[in-house]
Amino acid sequence: MSDGRGAGRGGSSGRLRVAAVFDGRGPTGGIVINRPQVDPMEMGPLTAYLTKAPVALATTKTGEDEMAPGAGLVVPRAYHTDGEWIWPAAVGYYLHRYKLPPQGELLEHIRARGFQLTAVAEEQRQAAAAQMLEELAAAKQVAAAGAAVGPGSSGTWAASVPAPISAPEPEPVAAASGHAGPPLVGPTPPAPAVEPAEPSLWLPAPAGAPTTLTGDAEVEDEAEELGAGESFSAAFTAAGNRHAAWVYEQIETFLDFMPLDEWSVDHETGRYRQAGREFTVDALGRLGRDGRWIWAWAEPEAWSPNSALTERSRHLRGQGARLGIRELTEPVLDLSGIADAEDPEIAAEMLAWTAMGVAGARGYLGHTFTGENRVYYLAFDKSIPAARPDLDAVVHYLTQGVDKFEEDPSDCVLGYVEHHGWDWSRGAEGIVVSAGGIGSFTAVLANDGKLTGVSPNR
Repeated sequence: MSDGRGAGRGGSSGRLRVAAVFDGRGPTGGIVINRPQVDPMEMGPLTAYLTKAPVALATTKTGEDEMAPGAGLVVPRAYHTDGEWIWPAAVGYYLHRYKLPPQGELLEHIRARGFQLTAVAEEQRQAAAAQMLEELAAAKQVAAAGAAVGPGSSGTWAASVPAPISAPEPEPVAAASGHAGPPLVGPTPPAPAVEPAEPSLWLPAPAGAPTTLTGDAEVEDEAEELGAGESFSAAFTAAGNRHAAWVYEQIETFLDFMPLDEWSVDHETGRYRQAGREFTVDALGRLGRDGRWIWAWAEPEAWSPNSALTERSRHLRGQGARLGIRELTEPVLDLSGIADAEDPEIAAEMLAWTAMGVAGARGYLGHTFTGENRVYYLAFDKSIPAARPDLDAVVHYLTQGVDKFEEDPSDCVLGYVEHHGWDWSRGAEGIVVSAGGIGSFTAVLANDGKLTGVSPNR
């Protein structure tokens, strides 16, 4: 992982600088902080800069709040960029929550810019994503090497925790509360056309969870066993692939709409609130720490006496039955040993991603609560903006979409095209698309069906 000293734009290495969340680790693993306080007048613009910059790479997985042990998995995991620096979303989280300033060099860089974000070209964002994937892969290899040779070797990571840092507990709210994920999107998380170095890189989402779902509800005891080494069904991956590109595009729009702040959910009314935003959500399902996924339609009473909260999930079950997708129709799924994901949480993200696509939602939210459950919602509310396609960004979304499930590229392209209601035809090079008022393009397909590029027809 970068220590933040890499060259910035124009530097000799051509790499962006990566900011550190803390100033280091002590001999026992605790965080080290040695930074002067920020002028209170700078807090607002500084927080906006750190949390509203474009997301280069993200995941729905969340991390521990290291300044409040026991707070749960509430810290977003994503990386923002302004074209010159990259910084973890945790930097904005700790500034917002505890007024912890960012790394000094990053702070001076932002001040020099007058706290004003400028446009980041798509190629710059993809370069930032590629750099972070590379650094995450390198860090993972170092960690693996350290584990192989044992504690105390040169390959191990330092761990330290001085005396715990006290932090105020969040004020309780009626049904659920927590902290938003990256101002997303964010999913997630997410990445250019390179192999993800970390399987948890999916898409970002807010963290937290309803306190009403801390135990197993009375659902069928027999989970649909996917089994160790078994994969999701062909019908499931085909559906996920079909919707992958437009879902990716829509989630980025959703994340841009969601600023970083505290959030709450009222299960009686289905109202979700965050940073002045308010819209309705629908229960989707939950993942227990035992790796079992339970759809909301299978335990409606555990969510709310108001049946409207789980109505969309029941409709989704019907769609799954019509499409022959068993994952959408089994009340309980055992995700603990599935071959398509490194862990059950990644598998749950794949379920939520595909459910969003099949249902046609405008976003999904994943919330973690004290390690007991990770709870998911779909958002259909029309107050959430729909993505506005841009011809220059089409290559980004199609490439990312095709890479997500690694299924039929042609079907992924057509899913994106038909979602936007565009006309298309088959040409000598691939799929020729008349993209409404934004122009036309050709999704270039090789003889073996692989997507090799997207060429604007200017």
